[in-house]
Amino acid sequence: MKYLFSDTGKQVVESLSFTRTLYAFDFDGTLAPIVSRPELARVSQETEKLLHELASCAPVLVISGRSVADLSTHIKLGRKHLIGNHGLEGLGVKKETIAKSQIICQKWLSHLKNMWEPLENDAGSFIEDKKYSLALHYRKSRNKKRARIEFFSRIEKLRPSPRVILGKCVMNLIPAGGPHKGVALLEAMMKLNLKCAFYIGDDDTDEDVFSLPDNRIITARIGLKKDSQAQFFLKRQNEINNLLRRLIKVNNK
Repeated sequence: MKYLFSDTGKQVVESLSFTRTLYAFDFDGTLAPIVSRPELARVSQETEKLLHELASCAPVLVISGRSVADLSTHIKLGRKHLIGNHGLEGLGVKKETIAKSQIICQKWLSHLKNMWEPLENDAGSFIEDKKYSLALHYRKSRNKKRARIEFFSRIEKLRPSPRVILGKCVMNLIPAGGPHKGVALLEAMMKLNLKCAFYIGDDDTDEDVFSLPDNRIITARIGLKKDSQAQFFLKRQNEINNLLRRLIKVNNK
């Protein structure tokens, strides 16, 4: 991984102006800082202003693990710019797939609640129902190691077995076989007839994009991680506004 604001990274960002490019962003930890509870997440006024400015001169998407309904309360881009539930609420997803995912997730939720007793006294651990996926949070747990072990022991009992994507003190449970962020990005590129894309995210849920074997897609990660498949990185989340300014500049030439 190379620093996105290195000479090499700047040249790559500059090259994005050579063709019409789709700019896609994760939400939590990327556009908004990581917080203790999902509902507390906030995009700064400056970030939102810059994102709107970029969207006025180039195609922009936010691809998040949040539901589209939730995401739309945190960022005012309009639903056509939002893809939720790790790609399940996206372009071209069949209604049957979405309906099946909802049924599976409600079944999982019911089972998890019935098995929740050992964690009832741990207010820092909770289940987030995102309708088409679930997220098991333990960031505020008094004993993160214990909470993580308890979560895994319950996940192993779920049927059908979920696809588990680990995040920062969160376990995302997604119906197996459904689309993911990488599929969603490729589908968006096809639907919008765009040959290039730039994507930036911050954790393991974004590796589905980072690991795509497609040289048309430039990827960046918030934070250096040696085993990440992202090509570039930013040192910290608060560099996102500088990146947005650079993207606006190259698209206004």
